[in-house]
Amino acid sequence: MMLTDSGVVATREPVYDAAVVGAGIVGLAAAVALARDGYRIALIERTPPERLRGALGFDLRSVALSPASVNLLRALGGVEEADLAPIEAMHVWEYDGSGSLRFEGEGALAFVGENSVLTTRLWRVAADCLEILPRTSVSGLTLSRGSVLLEGPDIAARLVIGADGAKSVIRKLADTTLRHEPPHQGGPQRAIATVARASKSHGDGAFQRFGRSGPVALLPLRDGAESERAVSVIWSTSETENQRLHSLDDESFRRALGEETEGVLGDFVAVDRRLSFPARQALAADFNPNPRTLVIGDAARTLHPLAGQGVNVGLEDVRALVAHPTHADLGAPGRWRGFSRERRTRSKLMMASMRALLAAYCGPHAGNPWMRLARNSGVRFIDAAPGVKAQLIREAMGIGPMAVPRKTLGSKT
Repeated sequence: MMLTDSGVVATREPVYDAAVVGAGIVGLAAAVALARDGYRIALIERTPPERLRGALGFDLRSVALSPASVNLLRALGGVEEADLAPIEAMHVWEYDGSGSLRFEGEGALAFVGENSVLTTRLWRVAADCLEILPRTSVSGLTLSRGSVLLEGPDIAARLVIGADGAKSVIRKLADTTLRHEPPHQGGPQRAIATVARASKSHGDGAFQRFGRSGPVALLPLRDGAESERAVSVIWSTSETENQRLHSLDDESFRRALGEETEGVLGDFVAVDRRLSFPARQALAADFNPNPRTLVIGDAARTLHPLAGQGVNVGLEDVRALVAHPTHADLGAPGRWRGFSRERRTRSKLMMASMRALLAAYCGPHAGNPWMRLARNSGVRFIDAAPGVKAQLIREAMGIGPMAVPRKTLGSKT
């Protein structure tokens, strides 16, 4: 028997050290990482992941993973070499300028993986080391002195970790407010995600062009062909332009995509169906609203997809979560306050970076001659400064000072 904060007597003793709600990449990684540390973990997911393939044979949703994120997933057994396409170089340019950036490193800058490939593989790993409660939803949380009761699955845990996405039920049940960042000055944006096949090989390169209403990115996919030509497409635009692009037939969309990317991969010869989703940023008021509740990943913050950092920052949450393993009560008072502060600070920095880029390239003053001059001067300076480029690469790879310490699960040092 135990007395809850509301005075209600609960009859179930705490069984799990933590219950992780949400089986996306971040939630699965958190659950497996904690289980590997020796904790008893329950994973709760309403819709178990399944392998998805579009008409071109790929999941329409792919993620760009930093080397630090890949190291973490490899350490958990959640990724194999064949799952990933390396990004050996990246070319960034804009619609109205003479400057461009080209990033290269000694190894791959990042890796592209299909979302459902990663989640289904992690799901199988999770099944071997923790208890999965599939097709279950959490309808309520009741705090006690030593645990929290999760209504729906009817289990008790010392800590609940909400990794259930931007519309997080756990965040709402914990009464944590979510602040949506006002639309950037160019207006609200939506993004289109799809897969296309080009007439030229991507050569393990990624390409991003900032257009008048938003950026478009082409990320390499590994399709097994002698000349790799399949790319994942993320195209962010104004809501009005998004509607127009979404309504085009395939031939017209292929032509529009080729024009927007200035033929960098030649003509596009095939395109899959298109997904559309809001491209906006939001931040939870508190990642640790009470001692026994945490929110991580998209439940804690959402980032604009222009830099592809959403999953990577979520996996940083996981690395920070297991950075100092101890078998004390995971929901002990004060245990996660430092984590909450540090992760919110990191989120604010990332959101500010995305906001600044959008304002510079797509804001109402982006076409101003002085703004254009400043942009291109800055781009040429960065491209000519190896030290600055190297630091930007380190941050994108998840090993810069803005990220969590490297000496965590999945680190090579």
